[in-house]
Amino acid sequence: MTSLALPHLAAARIGGADAALFLHGQFSADIVALADGGSTFACYCSPRGQVYGLLLVCRAADEFRLVGNAELLPAMLKRLGMFVLRSRVDIGGIDELAVSALPAAEAVARPGEDFQPTGLDLVYRVADDESGTAVARAEWKERELRRNVVWLGPETSERYIPQMLGFDRIGAVSFDKGCYPGQEIIARARYLGKVKRQPLLLKVLTAADLPEGAALRLQDGQQWLQAAVVDSVMLRSAEGADETLVFVVSPVPGGTVEAVEYEGGRYRSATM
Repeated sequence: MTSLALPHLAAARIGGADAALFLHGQFSADIVALADGGSTFACYCSPRGQVYGLLLVCRAADEFRLVGNAELLPAMLKRLGMFVLRSRVDIGGIDELAVSALPAAEAVARPGEDFQPTGLDLVYRVADDESGTAVARAEWKERELRRNVVWLGPETSERYIPQMLGFDRIGAVSFDKGCYPGQEIIARARYLGKVKRQPLLLKVLTAADLPEGAALRLQDGQQWLQAAVVDSVMLRSAEGADETLVFVVSPVPGGTVEAVEYEGGRYRSATM
């Protein structure tokens, strides 16, 4: 089956005898538990528990393949390299592998190249020289956002702990594994219930550009909540109206968000 090109994502190889243990100690997910052909989302976090970026970690035979935002991945690889020290780990570049998507979960056709994160009907192909066909990026991004998969970019990197983004819901955080950067803060937020902001998916009746990091005000009954855009995608409804699906981080609303204010404009909204 023809894959769909995802040029906003990049991938790199991580090899070496100590690769599994090394990545397990750096990321928030349980990496050593991955079997050959398995994959999991994971967070690479700062010592303060804030997410540098979301990663898809794929195990292919004796190596791992890391998928991340194309703008952020080089810096994350450079940071990983600072902690290799005497570990037997080889970190490759991002020029050899291409990332694409398969339109149906049952379409896993190439063992070692097609990866489906546990519990999600999303299939990514991470392969050599796999350009894929042109894709209506909006359709795939809508599918990801509805499943709480959001690839952080430069404007949203290192701003949120994983629970604020709902990354614990997609298997990107293990609360049973050992230490990793930021683990103590992330665990404390879980067990003490101190996560005051959470992800929220809204459908806003507007064609206005709502860029990453933009500040919004959300009408929640008689009160207004301050929120920030993490990602968004423009849609076209069946009636032909312009709509934008917006993934935000905000305080938990008491009911349905009825309207959104952005740069002086007010738009009708619905909570998804």
